[in-house]
This record gives sequence, C-alpha cells and structure tokens, in this order.
Amino acid sequence: MKRKFVYKANRKGIEGKELNKHLKNYEHHIQEVWIENEGDKAIEEQGFVTISFHRKRGKHFLKEEKGNLNHSIHVRLDKNTYESLLNFCSENKMDISQAIRFFIKNNTDKTS
Repeated sequence: MKRKFVYKANRKGIEGKELNKHLKNYEHHIQEVWIENEGDKAIEEQGFVTISFHRKRGKHFLKEEKGNLNHSIHVRLDKNTYESLLNFCSENKMDISQAIRFFIKNNTDKTS
C-alpha cells in the first residue's frame, strides 16, 4: 500500500519534503485505522484482514465525483494508450480513476 501511495504521489508531481509530509500523514492515518478496527484481532481470528480505503473528497476532485462511486471496472490498455493516460494524469494532476471518469463524462455529454 505504501508503494502504491508513493507511486501515485510521484505521478501527481509530489516529491521531496512534500512527499515526506504526505507519507507521515498517510502512515499515521493507517495506524489509526488499524487500531480503530482491531486489525491484530482480525488476523488472530480470521488469519487475514481486508483493508479498503475511500479517499476524502477534496477540492482536487471534480464536483460530479462527490456522489457515491459504487461501481468498479478493470481495463486493459496497450502501452501507447497507457502512456498517454499517464501523461494526461500527470499534466492535469489527476489519478487514473479521475481521468477515466473525466473522459467518460465529457464523451457522454457530447452524445447525449
């Protein structure tokens, strides 16, 4: 999870001291969630634990995204398309999910 957090932060241009600050906050939040949900106890009883995080909606999210996001998809892309998507995300300070929602919203608005 930490590796994915750092990867996403780097893709958004967050590096150096700013990254360390975000990482400390992230690790502190993870610890709070673990304690609050008795992670050690769950592992003892079940042998595993499933962790699911839903990020807080902030000013960097599109207004349309503030509703419930209940559906998940998986998409396979060729290398060129994936690189184009990553470049778009980097240029627009979006994560991949935000960019895909952005593309779908803008495409369906034109055809409706």
